[in-house]
Amino acid sequence: MTGGRAFAICGLGLAFVGTIGTLAVRFVSPVPIISVAFGFGWAAMVGYLIQGVTWASVGALLIVRRPENAVGWLMVLVGVGYSLSQLTVSLASSFAAANTAGGDRLAQVAGWLTVLLQLVTVLHFAIGFLFPTGRVQSRRWERFMRGFWIFAAVFVVTSLVQPGPLQLIPVLDNPFGFGPDIRGGRPIAPTLALAAVVIFVSLVISMISRYRSGGWLERQQLKWFVTALGVSAIGLGIATSEVFFNDDPRNAIGLTVYVFAGAVVPIAIGVAILRHRLYDIDRIIRRTIAYTVVTGTLGGTFAVLLLSLTGVMTAVAEGETIAVAASTLVAFALFQPVRRRVQGAVDRRFDRARYNADVTVRTFAGRLSGDVDIGAVCREIVDTASVAVRPAVAGVWLRDRQLKPPTR
Repeated sequence: MTGGRAFAICGLGLAFVGTIGTLAVRFVSPVPIISVAFGFGWAAMVGYLIQGVTWASVGALLIVRRPENAVGWLMVLVGVGYSLSQLTVSLASSFAAANTAGGDRLAQVAGWLTVLLQLVTVLHFAIGFLFPTGRVQSRRWERFMRGFWIFAAVFVVTSLVQPGPLQLIPVLDNPFGFGPDIRGGRPIAPTLALAAVVIFVSLVISMISRYRSGGWLERQQLKWFVTALGVSAIGLGIATSEVFFNDDPRNAIGLTVYVFAGAVVPIAIGVAILRHRLYDIDRIIRRTIAYTVVTGTLGGTFAVLLLSLTGVMTAVAEGETIAVAASTLVAFALFQPVRRRVQGAVDRRFDRARYNADVTVRTFAGRLSGDVDIGAVCREIVDTASVAVRPAVAGVWLRDRQLKPPTR
């Protein structure tokens, strides 16, 4: 067995160990899950377990199929970190529930391990810089990556040795902390936060640079990756907003949305690198944009109509019910016309070739609707094909005779 296959099997095995172990601990000791910075609950835990298995599975497949690509190796590590971190946080919850000196100490150690395993999220940035080839695109970016790995090491070590509350689990103290706490009462040290922002901006620049300099194939792969990151970013925005604007984030709705949305990222990476149905991404992007606009338009229309009709019918018995029914019927009636108009606008912007081909076919069909002369029909066919696909030679062959219009 090669080293790559062994690494893939061990990593995937650890991901399943973390998943099964977490479920077993929660079944044996169904105590309340310990509070973390973004809130936490059963749904979020299941989402993390799904992410762990997905990252590890896709990464293992990439190692077997593309062992030279570093992305697969990093994905396995991310999956192991996600899965095992749920096992350690479950153990921390069980130890803390014992409410003993020994239990509190074990809870702190398990919490510290959870922070260590969750810090594999730093590897997400590395994957972004290396995707899809497994290496950076130039020597300048190689120098940047050396600085990135230094920052990643400093970030991880600092997070693990700072005294006081643990980085992600503030209800537990760091059992191995020493020295000054450079956070200054904040969730993260300002200097590290600034460096993280610089890394993120650099990642965006790197992907734009790779897209502009890459060929058609690499651009299609980047479309998959960026689309999945966009879905994950929406979930992250919801989780972050809940922390800032919700006084009681323990329901973890935002975090749950984020972890389930993040599961599409490894799937997109696998599709892009293995090139399975790679070119479907253009259709996915167009449909996503179109239905997002349609949903927003109809939702806004429904809300405006509902408020307007409710105000008008306040004096009528069951006026609110009538307003809801009327608004629903109007939104339903508008769905198809709005969808066709929006889809046409999106196709004109993002799929111009197909739109032009459809226009050409419709124009061609309109011109032929009244034609009965076979020679004129053949000339129309050749002219339309010449305009649409610009062949070097064009002609029309019939069963009984061959007509040879002028070559285009």
